[in-house]
Amino acid sequence: MEKIQLSGENLTRRLIAAAVALVIGGIALTYAVSQMLAPEVGWQTIEASLAEGPNCGSELVFHYELGAAEGSPSAENSAVTTLYTDACRKLYQLFHTEESFTGVTNLWYVSQHPNETVTVDDILYRAFESVQRCGDRTVYLGPVYAHYGGLFYCTDDSQLVEYDPFLNNEIRAEFAAAAAFARDPQAIELRLLGGNRVCLSVSEEYLAYAQQEGIERFLDFGWLKNAFIVDAIAEIMVENGYTHGSISSGNGFSRNLDDREVPYSQNLFDRVDGVIYPVGEMTYRGPMSIVYLRDYPMNDMDRYWSYQLEDGSVRSSYLDPADGLCRSAAHDLVCYSQTLSCAEIALQAAPIYVSDTLDVQALEALAGVGIQSIRCEGRNVLGTEPDLEIANLYEGGGVCYSLLTD
Repeated sequence: MEKIQLSGENLTRRLIAAAVALVIGGIALTYAVSQMLAPEVGWQTIEASLAEGPNCGSELVFHYELGAAEGSPSAENSAVTTLYTDACRKLYQLFHTEESFTGVTNLWYVSQHPNETVTVDDILYRAFESVQRCGDRTVYLGPVYAHYGGLFYCTDDSQLVEYDPFLNNEIRAEFAAAAAFARDPQAIELRLLGGNRVCLSVSEEYLAYAQQEGIERFLDFGWLKNAFIVDAIAEIMVENGYTHGSISSGNGFSRNLDDREVPYSQNLFDRVDGVIYPVGEMTYRGPMSIVYLRDYPMNDMDRYWSYQLEDGSVRSSYLDPADGLCRSAAHDLVCYSQTLSCAEIALQAAPIYVSDTLDVQALEALAGVGIQSIRCEGRNVLGTEPDLEIANLYEGGGVCYSLLTD
């Protein structure tokens, strides 16, 4: 065997070469990983992170076009996601009706402190102002909404007898009693005192009844909750300059933030004899608030707001303050506006929709305050907007839809 002595110079060169190769490999690996993790440019679904606690993102869908503005799409994605997550967590806490959170004066807190003056967040205060302006009393149906929540989580019809006022006269009487209190300003009234201060005034009679019946929830926005949540998130995004997207809730509230001439569409449906038809697509451009009132389930999210019986009948969250029972004047009704928010539209449309029959004249009168509507009668799509555009009108199986405008 021959022993060969390597020079120190060669050894140094080899070490340097190995180090350079290692650095280059590390850079290449880092670049490859960053490329895999970097958000794609274009339309993406923004998800609210659950890392810092629960939020209302599971009830919402937020589509956003990354890269449409100047700057890094990755930085934009991070900023939009953080802002959205923070908003979803805050709103989840503010509108919660069954739980308290440290440092948060939410709906549950206000219900738990009747006849006391408390200070609430500006978002909640403005929501209270909105319902008072419209004279809406359904926010006081907290006990009834609580009971319907149990109904919606039933897994089969055999469980309904414990929750359904249409099957149980005792429950129906309880709903009627709670609704009577809700309608009476002397029994319950949320007084707005300015400076975001409120006082939930509850009579001694109602307090005694609540203690007797185990009622803890006086306030609940019910199906209107997500209207205020979608509006609040839309305002937060616009205020921060993130407008290239749209946000919607599973129960029919949508806000398009985009002021560009980018085409958007809203799918329309018609339920006839238990069959759901895809009627077509309402097309539009620019900022828009859309309220889709629908009294039947279509997706997994609908378990929060409706229950369909085996015979095809449905229990929905559209409650009538007259007696606490759910009512809907049509299976589908779309109301929309370029100037008003989702909450403003919903509060105006509620008395028309939550009824046994649809008041067409009242519906058409909404056009005078900037709220257009779309509904189906027979196989006709009726719209109050003269320039309404419906794409891909349904034709098939002997069924044909046609568009009529006022």
